[in-house]
Order: sequence, then structure tokens, then C-alpha cells
Amino acid sequence: LSFSIWCTCASKVLSHHTAQAFVTPVFPLTSSHKPLQSKLFAATISDGAETSNDFSHSDVEWRLRPPEGTSWLDRLKIKMGANILRLHGKLKGDQLPPVLCPRGGRALLEAYYKEPGQRKKKIARFGFTYARGPSSPEIDITIRETYNINPPPLSASIAAIIYMYVEPDYRGRNVGALALEVISAIQSVHVVDFNVLVADDNGSGGLVQWYEEHGYTKAPLMQNTLGSPNKRNGVAMIAPVKIEEGFFRQCAIKW
Repeated sequence: LSFSIWCTCASKVLSHHTAQAFVTPVFPLTSSHKPLQSKLFAATISDGAETSNDFSHSDVEWRLRPPEGTSWLDRLKIKMGANILRLHGKLKGDQLPPVLCPRGGRALLEAYYKEPGQRKKKIARFGFTYARGPSSPEIDITIRETYNINPPPLSASIAAIIYMYVEPDYRGRNVGALALEVISAIQSVHVVDFNVLVADDNGSGGLVQWYEEHGYTKAPLMQNTLGSPNKRNGVAMIAPVKIEEGFFRQCAIKW
């Protein structure tokens, strides 16, 4: 393969955090921005207790894909670029990054599971951003009041969960909680500080409570910033991005 072909294909794929200068933030956090809604409905996660049927990362195959709406041609280019990077790393003996997100700031995380004696199938999908989006005065105040830290004005980097969906047959089995861990790990690789979302449970409170149990905090000052004034589209929430040491040794992500 010629160097020019390699460069053309590889440019369609975003590398890990050392390539942050080439990432364009996907969303400005303004009052005119579309709401960032989560769609993992409250009824699917009302029971937060772990059971013997809960999934662990060893049960799930995670795949990182371009977001919905990506053309088939761009998908092909991204796949080719990823394969070329893998081949180049293998030939050179270079260690590949644990995750490699498609350029553009948004990605789709898919969960696959194989029932005994059956073919592997997709059981969940999650839309999120990983680019280091800008903060806002409301987010700065929320960070200061919630976490007792005082970053320089507008310096915190922000990403978002856009939606979460688990197939009905697999709800209540810890898939959503595992996905939050994977998304946070990916965002951590891209040097994101905080994750935000809008939890819409039609006022039942169940989904908001589920997110609170998994590290999120209500952020009333951010309602307008996230496009949900007066909780019109749900409750604004925030959580620090984090990753456990050795996470990618126990959780492999295909890209």
C-alpha cells in the first residue's frame, strides 16, 4: 500500500488523545442547542439491585461505530482506514490505542451478546459525543457547587450522552450501567472532564434516580443550556468522566 493511500484512509479515523488537535467539538452548549435526551426509559431500570442474570463486560462484545446518518461510503472509508491502521501497527510492532473513534465528535456504541446455541445479536445501542466540547458559565457554577472545585472560566471540557437504548428482552440486566462505564472510559481517553445528559422519564423520577445511582447529579442551572427549560425535555444531569485502572484489559472494544 502506498503512503498516500494510507494517509487518505487513516485521515478518516480519529486516533487516541494525542490527536485531539484534529477533533472539532461537535456541539456548542448554548440555549439554542437541541436537547441531549437519554431514551433508556425508567420502566427498564426501575430495579437497581444486581441479580444473577446481570451481564458483566466479559459477556458483552462492544463495538464502536460511526453515528447514525453516516453515509455508506464514509463508513467504508472509516472501516478501510481502521484496517490499514491495524495492519500498519502489526507490521511495525506498534501498540494500537484501546479505542479509535471516527472523526466528527460523535460515535455509536453497540452491545452484542451470544446466547448459547444461537448467533450473536445486537442487544443495545448508545449515542454519545467524545469531542471536548466547550463549557458555559452555568456548567462552571454547577461544577463548583457540586464538586467543590473551581476550574478557570470555561476551561472544563464537556461531552454528552445523546441517547441510550436496550432491547426489551435484555433490560434490567446491567447493560445500561456497563455502557455508562464504557462511554466514560472512551471520553476519558479523549481527555473529557465531565459528561452531561437530559434524562427524560416523563416525570416518574425512575430514570433520574437510576442515573443518580450511577454517579450523575441533577444540574438545574444547566436546564436551559442543555435545551430543556423548565424540564420540558427532561432533567439536566452531570457526572465527572472517569476510568478505572486497567479497564481496557477487562473490557475490549472493537473499532
